[in-house]
Amino acid sequence: MYEGPEVLSALLARAGSPHDAAAVTDAFRRAQLAGEPRSAVIPGLFTAEPHFESPEAARRLYSNLFGLWARLAAGLGPNDDAPEVAPEPPPPPPLPERGTSPGTNVPSDIVDALWRNLAAASPREVQRRRDRFQNVQPDLAAWLDAAPLPESGALAAMDLAFELWSMFDQAFGERLGVVDFRSLRALEEEPPPVEESQPAVAAYVAEQLDILEDEDAAFGPPERAQVERTVAAIVAALTRAIAALS
Repeated sequence: MYEGPEVLSALLARAGSPHDAAAVTDAFRRAQLAGEPRSAVIPGLFTAEPHFESPEAARRLYSNLFGLWARLAAGLGPNDDAPEVAPEPPPPPPLPERGTSPGTNVPSDIVDALWRNLAAASPREVQRRRDRFQNVQPDLAAWLDAAPLPESGALAAMDLAFELWSMFDQAFGERLGVVDFRSLRALEEEPPPVEESQPAVAAYVAEQLDILEDEDAAFGPPERAQVERTVAAIVAALTRAIAALS
């Protein structure tokens, strides 16, 4: 949904783009006249990898970009009928009590509630949680730093690792052990499919990578497969860490 030039300009600035809505409008119009797809234009709006404080922030920016592209393609301007005030997103659902999930499967309600709570949290709170992730899973963080990830998917893989650990931590609490570096090395070449052990997590990962594939032309099938393999190794190692304590 396109929320108007002021909102789009603010979202672009927060993501690190030097361009405002007027510049984007000009770039989109030139591209449409030249017959170029939007996927060829959007990456050029950023001089470096865009950065977001949450998955919700990324979704909101790209929803506005896609909405503006569609308006221009329909012959409308950037201001025509654009809402003056963006609707406030609903409050995130409450998180279940930490560590109350049985078995080793992360429930879908925790997956949904956790990412929504992270999206609504302040940057300071998100950083506090990221610091905790680094402290309690040092081998996982070190392995991820050394993983051979494509430039177009490295940030997404790191964000997903943090978010997935947060989901496991919320679901299993003290039952979640520390992932060992050697376990990750043993899994990294041929990890088991995420869908088999963690279907709710797999659906979330697929959605996030779909968004990245839409927004970044450099993130193609080979790059996606590389990120998927890295994420699958992380999920398998976290799942095994629970099983060892069950």
